[in-house]
Amino acid sequence: MKQSKFWWYLHVPQLLLDEQLSLQSKAQQQQPQVLCTSEGQRRRQVVQANRAAIAGGVRLGMAEVTASTLLPDLQQRDYDEARETQVLRRLAQWLHQDIAQIALYPPQGLLLAVHDLQRMYGGYVGVQRQLQRRLRGIAVQSVVAAGYSPLVARILAQSGKNVLSTEKAALQQALGQVPITQSLLPSQQQQQLQDVGIEQLAPLLALPVAELGARFGRSMLSYMAQLKGELLPPQQWYRPPLRFRERLDLLTEVASWQQLLFPLRRLLQQLEAFLQVRQLSVTELALIAHHRDKRQTFVRVAFALPLWRQRDMLQLVQLQLERQQLKTPALELSLRAEDFSAREAQHGSWLPAQQDAHAQRNEQRQLQALVGKLQARLGEQAVQQAQLAQDWRPEQAQYWQASAVDEQPTATGASLPRPLWLLPEAEPINVSDWQLQWGPERLQSGWWDGQSMVRDYFIALDRWQRQGWIYRACVDEQSASNEQWYLHGWYS
Repeated sequence: MKQSKFWWYLHVPQLLLDEQLSLQSKAQQQQPQVLCTSEGQRRRQVVQANRAAIAGGVRLGMAEVTASTLLPDLQQRDYDEARETQVLRRLAQWLHQDIAQIALYPPQGLLLAVHDLQRMYGGYVGVQRQLQRRLRGIAVQSVVAAGYSPLVARILAQSGKNVLSTEKAALQQALGQVPITQSLLPSQQQQQLQDVGIEQLAPLLALPVAELGARFGRSMLSYMAQLKGELLPPQQWYRPPLRFRERLDLLTEVASWQQLLFPLRRLLQQLEAFLQVRQLSVTELALIAHHRDKRQTFVRVAFALPLWRQRDMLQLVQLQLERQQLKTPALELSLRAEDFSAREAQHGSWLPAQQDAHAQRNEQRQLQALVGKLQARLGEQAVQQAQLAQDWRPEQAQYWQASAVDEQPTATGASLPRPLWLLPEAEPINVSDWQLQWGPERLQSGWWDGQSMVRDYFIALDRWQRQGWIYRACVDEQSASNEQWYLHGWYS
């Protein structure tokens, strides 16, 4: 394209209905369905219809009564522009993974600035493939048109013309065939142009701009300048929210969490897009089921390691929901995520030392993934981890808590040889049955809380060559008769 900048406009004429259809089974999608609205005191009209309804003779703008007469089994729901605008924002968030500059034209349009993306995706055709790939990930009917100005792209898309040419002449030719009724001009000006015989945009483009301005005012001058690409008004670009909060209308009441897994998959898909744009991971989710009586049911889902892919999150959420029950059927489902962490880049290396470190990190992540599955299935308190405490006394140096597997915290004496297996209670032994290998290590501590101790610890072998951790309790350092020896733990 000869212009330095160009745009695409994505028009989704039945976005709300497509959203509702995506939450239904294939059998339900085959049923004729429409969305109807009312304009003031006028009769209710069909504003969106699925393929089954159109095949049965229903047309957009048709009266609701007429549509019901044609198809007695027609499913009718109310059209909600505010809810459709929310779906449009979700669509913008989904596309924001690939396209940074997106402007919202509620309730059914997105303007995409694509002039700077060709180098990233291998040319103009590469940008098209990337957009088509993203749109295949969601089930929406759409029309995409290019334009040398935002207005041109919008007019072409909303008139149903899938024109993605890079030539201005081709775009102007398609633009000239657009009826005046689809020109986005005010209805009064449309009527005035039709009164003088102008039915399409081609004759309008051929008229002198000065004469049009004199007759229709400054607004027409601005319109013609945008139509010819001479004026590019500023756009308000979409910015993803800092927190993730999405909500889906389930259309019908759902009685169990298992039945909510399908719509939950859609929400997690949106969350993956949110995290991918910001290169973040999440460690905790909140699921909220909304009931007819305005009550809500909360389920908290925590992960043992940060996640960002939908399939990984869904697997753990599904394990946790197997232990949950819905006491009351749900009408809507919400997903919230606020606890994020920066995603760590993964690097390979040819150096042996770095390869070993990389292998250790992989082993740690695999262990974290296993703990996450166990916690999701059994509950967080059922899987506990040993933690080190800042205390020299062996009985006080370790405690258990439910947490994700991570690097062990630094503690006093952590660099000294300590056994992995401590006995519940130290057992008296006869030291003559042991061969001392290392020691003594004097521990004299606990005077501050009334549990003082004086011990000399040794590493020793018993008669079966098992390595143990033994100590002698020192009551009087000058009297060997006051010494008693104990076995406190085993080395693996």
